[in-house]
Amino acid sequence: MKPNFIQFLTHSAISSSMIFIPVLAKELGASDFEIGIIGGIYGFTMFFSFYVFGRMSDVYGRKMFLLVGLLACAVSFSLQALAFSPLTLCMARGVVGFSLGIYPAALVAYVYESKKRLGRFTGFGSLGWAVGNFAAGIIAVYWQIFMFGSLFFFIAFLITLKMEMPKTRLKVSFFPANIIKKNLSVYLSFFLRHTGAQAIWIIFPLYMVSLGASKFWVGILYFINTFTQFLVMQKIDRFKSPSLVITGLILSAFTFLSFTLAPNFYWLIPTQILLGFSWSCMYVGSLKFVMEKNIEKATSSGLLNSTMSLSAIIGPIMGGALSLYYGYKSTMYFAFVLTVIGLTVFYFLSSTRVRTSSSIKT
Repeated sequence: MKPNFIQFLTHSAISSSMIFIPVLAKELGASDFEIGIIGGIYGFTMFFSFYVFGRMSDVYGRKMFLLVGLLACAVSFSLQALAFSPLTLCMARGVVGFSLGIYPAALVAYVYESKKRLGRFTGFGSLGWAVGNFAAGIIAVYWQIFMFGSLFFFIAFLITLKMEMPKTRLKVSFFPANIIKKNLSVYLSFFLRHTGAQAIWIIFPLYMVSLGASKFWVGILYFINTFTQFLVMQKIDRFKSPSLVITGLILSAFTFLSFTLAPNFYWLIPTQILLGFSWSCMYVGSLKFVMEKNIEKATSSGLLNSTMSLSAIIGPIMGGALSLYYGYKSTMYFAFVLTVIGLTVFYFLSSTRVRTSSSIKT
């Protein structure tokens, strides 16, 4: 239960801090372009950190990086309260992104190696995301929100001090080409799907408002998605990982296309439920896939997280450009096409690998 509670606490902290960053940046005098730069720096430092510390957790052991990462987050989240300009906010978010990349791979590897349910574990992250958004709306004071996140990370750090972890030591090259090749079907399909999704999310609140949603309903629609994830992730561990990935990609394609058909925001309610199902299958399936096929579990899951961070850098840029010239719905068509390509890539690469393995055995 401790890893689930840590997952809940950390995701509550992350989501509560993230929701108001663009608004704070605007109030500090940042232009729309500078807000994008702040988000890009955050994504890049997280991408780099996921890659480096995922590998190091396999090489030097899990618990050290779990403790260091949680404590670094507790400190860095509080630093955001000291930002007084777009530059200082950008620096603070860069440090936060780097800190956030230190611990997740070690935590996920520990959960899998302890024979705990990955779906249930990731579901508590979605629940934390929903609670964090709700808490931020209630607190609504920047420095208090950041200290709320800092406190939650420190509590997670204290819980981790009491956890017993096996001392895992593996030899992993700095550039693990064999791991990337082994999991390329998941990494590439995940990247394509998530890049398309991120292109939508950068404008999605604006799209909701254009369909008549108030701020209250925007929050409700986001909550429906994350709470659906929490419920669904509890139940899907028993399914095979390739089936979950394929299901996630198919449902994602339908979800992105269905966004374009909504005549008003009420029609987004069922699509948010569908979105919760699709992401649950995609994320849990991808995580199970890399956990099952690799002994370097922290490295492989760290690379999956790096893929997610890279998508979070590229996707918003594409989404902003598309919506500027072709309107909001163009991002949804773009995401649909990328997801279909991702589905094709996953099916083709997985089939090729199965045929290759069969020929080697015979």
